[in-house]
Parts: sequence; structure tokens; C-alpha cells
Amino acid sequence: MSKLKIIYNKEYDIQRVLNTIKKLDWYIDNKYNINNISFPKILDREKLKDYSEDEINRAVTEEFSDYLYKENEKFLLDNWNIVSKEIELAFSKCNLTSQDEYRVYLTRYGMGGSYDFPDTVIINLSNSSKISMLKTIIHEIIHLAIQKYVDEYKIGQGQKERIVDLFFVKNFPRRVFTQNVYMSINTEKIDQTFDENFPNMENIIKKISE
Repeated sequence: MSKLKIIYNKEYDIQRVLNTIKKLDWYIDNKYNINNISFPKILDREKLKDYSEDEINRAVTEEFSDYLYKENEKFLLDNWNIVSKEIELAFSKCNLTSQDEYRVYLTRYGMGGSYDFPDTVIINLSNSSKISMLKTIIHEIIHLAIQKYVDEYKIGQGQKERIVDLFFVKNFPRRVFTQNVYMSINTEKIDQTFDENFPNMENIIKKISE
């Protein structure tokens, strides 16, 4: 069963804001709703690229709440055993591998969730309940598990997100979690390929790339 290492600190939040600002154009190009991206409230969203690192540092420092992070850390650790077992069961059906340990960064900024291969998940607490936080972690861990195939067969961002959603619905029906970031693409082929080839995730991704 996988373990969680939960990390949060002011320095990480500062870097998260800086990195998110640098990535704004990418989010726009990939059809993300940038209104769902959270920043320190004191910052003017229309002038994000104009702020210095010192100004962002002060904005994050003003909002930093150690209590908020500790509260969510406790919830995650209290519920992780059940979630980890669900993930292992789902992955075992599909020949996917979970990590021995996942590093989970808690923050209040950026998108709702993201990941860094091979073992890191980032969760934004600003717009999520504790229950949806668990769903987001599962979603990002699915991403981590299929990333090697995504890289090998070079599928697009929207295709990747749709595959993760289909996997989620198939294996975690009581925790249903889907997105709309791929709605600008035709998902018919993706859905059909997934249904015809599940549980062979490599074959699904390979055929979608063709």
C-alpha cells in the first residue's frame, strides 16, 4: 500500500504562484478556464505578469495559514488507507503500478490539481472540499500511472485528460470526477477505443495516438 508524504510551506506557495503566472498562456492555449486559477487575493488578476517576486512574496505571506494545511493533512492521512486500497485494486486490473510513496504538496494557489512525474501530486485547497481533495489526488495519481505511455505515444492534452476521466469513472464510480477541459475535441474515438480495449491501458493510448 502506498504512503503519503504531505508537504506545505510558505516558500512552496510563493514558487507555486510564480510558476502559475509563467504558465498562464499554456492554460489559455489548452482551453482551461483561467478564472478557476487561484492567486493571492491582493493581486490584481489583470496585472499578474507585472508583479515582482518580492510583491508576490508579501502577498503569499499575508495569507499563509499553517492551521488550514494541518487540518487538511490530518483528513488526508485519516482517509488514505481506504483510498490507497481502491487505487491498488484498480491498477491491478490494468497492469498499472502505483508508487511506494507519493509526495503531496498542499497549496492555495494555481489550478485545482496537478502532478510531476513520477511521484508528486499538487493539490489546491482554495476551491475544493475535503472530499473533492481525495478525488483530485486519485485523478492525479492516474495521470502519474499512465504518463510513460502518454510520453511514448505522444497523445495530446485533451486526449490524456479524457482517458483519465474514463478510467476514473470506470474504476471509482462512487467518487465520480470528470472535467470539461477536453470539450473542444471530439471524444467519440477516445471513448470507443477505451471501451473496446479496457483494461489494456497501453493499447488504449497507442490506438488513440494513431
